[in-house]
Amino acid sequence: MTALRVVLDTNLLVSYLLTQGKTISHIIDYWEQGDIIVLVSPLIVEELAEVIVRPLRCQHMKADPEALINLIATEAEYTSGELALPGTSRDPKDDKFLACAVEGKADYLVTGDADLLDLGSIQGIPIVRAFDFAGIVVAIDDNDE
Repeated sequence: MTALRVVLDTNLLVSYLLTQGKTISHIIDYWEQGDIIVLVSPLIVEELAEVIVRPLRCQHMKADPEALINLIATEAEYTSGELALPGTSRDPKDDKFLACAVEGKADYLVTGDADLLDLGSIQGIPIVRAFDFAGIVVAIDDNDE
């Protein structure tokens, strides 16, 4: 299977740290196994770093934030972050995910954010929920066998 190129919304990564939910844990596993390539931009990494150091969140994490930061540092593919797509989403804070997907030539943008999901796609890149994406990876993997 050719590894899918994906952008994961920061909220999914934070959800993983807080809950280690089944679906996002599977996606992290796919990433660690090399089945997907996670794309990040400087703005996405900056947002994640800011969110995970908030004291309230740090006390309730079920996963090790250091391990996630290390995974990003060693296994994520960085885009330059030079592309800007202001006003593409209803929420300006979401534009960085769209820009990263386009700049990194992503196959999917994975999110739970309604503002992004309502767009459906960006320049031909599907915007999907984590559960749907996990199903796509399984289906592709099954077809390759």
